[in-house]
Amino acid sequence: MKNPNPPPPRPSSAKPPAAMAPRKSRWGPPPPAAAAGEKGASTSARTPTPTPSSDSRRHPAPPAPGPIARNAASPAAAFRPPQLQQPVETPPPPPYGFHNLDRRTMLLADGTVRTYFALPPDYPFEPTPLPPLPHLPRAGPEVWPPHHPPPPQLAPHETKRKHLADFDEGFHRHPKQPRFEAPHHPPQLPPHAAVDRQALRRAFLKYAKMLNESAVQRRSYLEGGRVPCLACGRSSKDFADVHGLVMHAYNPPNADSFVDHLGLHKALCVLMGWDYTKVPENSKAYQSLLPDLVQASREDLIIWPPTVIIRNTATGRKKDGRCEGLGNKEMDKKISELGFAGGKSKSLYGKEGHLGLTLIKFANSPTGLKEAEHLAEFLEKQDHGRIGWSRAQANRSIDSDNSPLLVETDNRTGEKTRVLYGYLAILSDLDELDSDSRKRASLKSRRDLDPSD
Repeated sequence: MKNPNPPPPRPSSAKPPAAMAPRKSRWGPPPPAAAAGEKGASTSARTPTPTPSSDSRRHPAPPAPGPIARNAASPAAAFRPPQLQQPVETPPPPPYGFHNLDRRTMLLADGTVRTYFALPPDYPFEPTPLPPLPHLPRAGPEVWPPHHPPPPQLAPHETKRKHLADFDEGFHRHPKQPRFEAPHHPPQLPPHAAVDRQALRRAFLKYAKMLNESAVQRRSYLEGGRVPCLACGRSSKDFADVHGLVMHAYNPPNADSFVDHLGLHKALCVLMGWDYTKVPENSKAYQSLLPDLVQASREDLIIWPPTVIIRNTATGRKKDGRCEGLGNKEMDKKISELGFAGGKSKSLYGKEGHLGLTLIKFANSPTGLKEAEHLAEFLEKQDHGRIGWSRAQANRSIDSDNSPLLVETDNRTGEKTRVLYGYLAILSDLDELDSDSRKRASLKSRRDLDPSD
């Protein structure tokens, strides 16, 4: 049975059906209206509107991080490089337009004509004012090189390195177990300026003679190779070269032979032609010396007593093949005829007879040195000195009796006389002396000659 009074109908909450949207194409854009409406709806639905928080006043947001400021008073500020000043702006150069140029032509060497543009020779150039120079302090010894202030001193507790045995925070730190090795103490060598000059000079002359007594020994040092140290004696080791020996002699291992090693150092430098006034280093800068200074240092050392070496005194051969030459009396007579009567002659002989060499020894005094120097200068002026003898030896032929450099022939009588060559005996002439004269001879320096030695 139906209800005569049916309840009133409730209002429907369902939305009216929307019109069917057209189907989206896979390859084309969506409809503009629908796409815009949907995009706006979706955007508004996904992006909520920010609302101010009630705690923003109580807890404000932290400020945005800014550039970190440097503390000018910090210790590290003293080590920062000073900031460069802004460069002074220079005014721009005046503009040059095409209307300022002149057209010119130039004839080349091949006959062609070239055209170019240039400013006229009477163009009114206006000098551009130079920017003002920054103020600089006047150069002087007190500002050059620039003096930077020392960095500030930090607190002692920040820089002091504590010892292992120091007390720290109430407990004691024990040091490490000490070593039982004997401490190494390098030898205390006296400074070079405190060395006895007389003892050093005697050591230098001693080793200079030892290096030049034998031609074989001198050649071993000049040609390179392993060489021993004469100052160390039998306990010396062989050094790879003379440079290593010079470094060893300048820095000896002990103080007992300090003077001997320094004298050997100077003698080696004179022999090799090096500068003994410079400290020897691995750069070998001390080995560069002018040839004039090398020759002067070698010729300064003379054989004592003063001796003049006379060459070309052999006169021929005997029937047995032995050489014969001028004897002592004949040489004394010839020297007296030249006006030098203070010397005594000593002719040298070998296995084959006369060696063609005679020594003229003068007195062991400054007067004898002057007479020897006068004789050597007399022969040098006639081109019969050391250089003349080297030239005669270079042009020497097998038949030396007919060489005009060695024999002079009298045009009237036809008598032949030997041309005498001579020079003052120096350090490099030690090996030309006989064994007895070499043993008795010593060396002297002309610059610091002391007759009392």
